[in-house]
Amino acid sequence: MNDEIMNTDCLPIITGMQEQSIDVVITDPPYPSPTGLFAESYIDGIAALYLCAKKAKKHVVFFWSPLVEPPRPPPGWFHTATHIWHKPDGKTSITYELVIAWSKDYHRQPHKVWSIPILDYRTLRDWNKQHPTQKPLRLLRYIVEDYSEEGDLVLDPFAGTGTTLVAAKQLKRHYLGMETNKEFAEFATQRLQPREEKSNDAPPESSTQLEQPKTKPRTKR
Repeated sequence: MNDEIMNTDCLPIITGMQEQSIDVVITDPPYPSPTGLFAESYIDGIAALYLCAKKAKKHVVFFWSPLVEPPRPPPGWFHTATHIWHKPDGKTSITYELVIAWSKDYHRQPHKVWSIPILDYRTLRDWNKQHPTQKPLRLLRYIVEDYSEEGDLVLDPFAGTGTTLVAAKQLKRHYLGMETNKEFAEFATQRLQPREEKSNDAPPESSTQLEQPKTKPRTKR
């Protein structure tokens, strides 16, 4: 089950996995919010995090609300970092989210702050307006790079539109995702297809590389 996204509930799939069959889990589970978003699936999010900890070898990294205390790591795991994602283009009164890291080894990690807009002009073609909490690809690339190595298997049990999986693929990791919403799963599958165009994260061309306008040589009068 490598390098794919499945349109299914994650809990039965994770339950059937062998222990330590995943290297790293990076996900955005449903959690309580002031608007009541994901209220019905909040318990599933907690359950999935603890199930994932039984299957992962290295890290479980997940987004969480700053208004609610994050779940504590299970026995044998340690809360090693709390990062902050600042959203400069956020439209609500709280313009940041927490990124919590559980690790098997107790090594305090640098607590980072990423100030990255939700919408990036370089990735607009990969944006699904129907998804309420899609994350920017650049942010997930940073997280995947910090918490995994080339060849690792990265699991996202709440894959949504597949941003974690796209980041893993770009950084030469294997990936596995689950998403219950059929539309989002299909959208993620499309994003993971090979493309001939330049990478979305490629830097814009330098102005010195652009063709200069041709002008007639000046002559003395």
